[in-house]
Amino acid sequence: METFEIMSFCDLHTHSIRSSCGFHTLLEIVSIMKGKGEKAFALTDHGPTLGTPRAHFSVMLRRVPPVIDGVRMFKGVEASVLNGDGDIDLPLFEGYSYDVILAGLHKHGLYEDPQGKDENTRALVNTMKKNPALRVITHPYFETFPVDMDALTDAAIETGTALEVNNSYLLNDKADTASLALMLEIARDKGTPLAVNSDGHVFHEMAKFDLAVKFMEPYGIDSLNIVNRTLESTLEFLGLEG
Repeated sequence: METFEIMSFCDLHTHSIRSSCGFHTLLEIVSIMKGKGEKAFALTDHGPTLGTPRAHFSVMLRRVPPVIDGVRMFKGVEASVLNGDGDIDLPLFEGYSYDVILAGLHKHGLYEDPQGKDENTRALVNTMKKNPALRVITHPYFETFPVDMDALTDAAIETGTALEVNNSYLLNDKADTASLALMLEIARDKGTPLAVNSDGHVFHEMAKFDLAVKFMEPYGIDSLNIVNRTLESTLEFLGLEG
């Protein structure tokens, strides 16, 4: 039987019922994470373009405590890239900041129709350069959106943005695995920041990294610049205190 190392990371990409695609409430997710022995996670529901009410982010940022039942919750969002100029659907509230901002290409608006490799790359590169608070580009090997990995990894290094290794995209057959393999090869050689996340929408997906770990093994996991290996490294990457 094939075996591979079981590893855990600080999960920076999960969705609650507030996302149209999520299944659990926040308190259910806290219970799920605690049951799996996780010390922290990020709640990163989709931005308003994909249907999440703007009020969700306002209440989360202003009123939800950072620690719930002993589990640290990073207050976040997975924004959607809106155009080639790098605009994203990030709800802002004066005086309140996110712990972590993710952004990625999703099938909506301009991107309902294929834009091509060059335009997809331009959009993600501009997103990183235009949004200095952005920490992670999600699923940059989504089979629907081909990109130039050489240019993308260069921009990630320049801006200090991590490119995501997304377990759920492997689990649910949404990944262009050849593109992911190229991303890992280039990222290993360049030292590009990477974030290993579950993108969990359902309990069994959350804090699950097995397929990502299996895919990364040939590239030498210890040789990859993974920013969320531990809670401590994650806090440092996000510029937060414990």
